[in-house]
Amino acid sequence: MLASNYISIPFRLNLEYEYETKLTKWIDIVQSIFGTVVICTILFFYCVDQKSLVRIMNRLTDIEHEIDSLYNPMRRQRVSSNLIIVCILNTCLLIVLVTTELLIDANPVSWLSDILPTFHVGWLIMQYFMLVTIIQADFADVNRALQNLSRVSTPDLRPQTLCQTRRVIVTNSTVHQLLKLRDVHCHLCEISGTVSDFYSLPILFGVAFFFLTLVYDGYFVLLPLLMSNEEYKTYGFFAIDVIWFIYMIYPLALLNNRITKILNEVD
Repeated sequence: MLASNYISIPFRLNLEYEYETKLTKWIDIVQSIFGTVVICTILFFYCVDQKSLVRIMNRLTDIEHEIDSLYNPMRRQRVSSNLIIVCILNTCLLIVLVTTELLIDANPVSWLSDILPTFHVGWLIMQYFMLVTIIQADFADVNRALQNLSRVSTPDLRPQTLCQTRRVIVTNSTVHQLLKLRDVHCHLCEISGTVSDFYSLPILFGVAFFFLTLVYDGYFVLLPLLMSNEEYKTYGFFAIDVIWFIYMIYPLALLNNRITKILNEVD
């Protein structure tokens, strides 16, 4: 990857295209170098700290078994289906992006600095999103199990405030389940910290790379809106930029939504 800069940077310097400016030229070069740095950072973390990722998956599996023994989760199958659908949509977007690039701008050198780092960052964010989704589902199961333990059967017409002030009879089995749920909640918090430590720097580099690329592509996406139809001629490249924009926004939007949900569950 580092050696590829000796090919991609001269290619970017000599590349000429319509509506080129000095700013877009330098952003293009920085994007090529930064993309290589991002890929090397991701691969380095996976090689050096691979045991942490294996430990995270093993502990998540153990916690799901503990939750299954305490509470019958009904949403587990739906979470798996949603993750499969999300991955399929992401793969479809990647196929559309690659196909469009092949039809309009089939240059293998540009793939080294554009598609390859974007693919790595995109699937890194998707992997992080899937882990956060599983942890959020486990937190939701723990919270529902706690609600089931403290639920009091009252008539529907009775105000909820009265229901909240009623005394709940706690048996030995209930105390035992509460202690187990406490342990599961503590383990989930520990796993969340481990996941955050493992993905913090790669995700930071990846989001920074996506931000730089979004700024670069946003210029060409907004360009047709600022020019007349007679002046703007490159609608094929405009289509590529729009697909790039959607492909990068998609995992970021998913991750932002999921992190908001897991914060609500923890609170």
